[in-house]
Amino acid sequence: MEQDAGSSADLWKRELERAWLDIPKVFRSERTVHRTLQSHLYGLIRQAGMKSVADYMPPRVADRPVDIIAVNDQNEIVYAICLDTLVTLAAVKSLKSFAALHKIIFTTGMLEKKVRESTFFLSEEVKHVHLQLF
Repeated sequence: MEQDAGSSADLWKRELERAWLDIPKVFRSERTVHRTLQSHLYGLIRQAGMKSVADYMPPRVADRPVDIIAVNDQNEIVYAICLDTLVTLAAVKSLKSFAALHKIIFTTGMLEKKVRESTFFLSEEVKHVHLQLF
């Protein structure tokens, strides 16, 4: 069941923000937030009827794995998703190094101005969604 990137990203945004809020404040570090959101997204993709693959390292890229890819029954990559504090060049390069129907970066930076400034790395083929706690 493949949806368009916009509706999936909006649905996932709400779900990921809820999962982030569910982490007790004392346990919220950059690493635990990242892995919790990655795990939650893995489950959301499985619920949507697609196969999930975590930490996919694209060919010819050594900088950064893609956090989650969603694969359809023909083993085509439908979604390629990175989670980061800011939009990073390494994440954009990883996403652009292979074919996928939809490419999304979810950011978790607390300083929205810095997140906006980091979006200059983006291209038209990569959608950006900023997650906010409040």
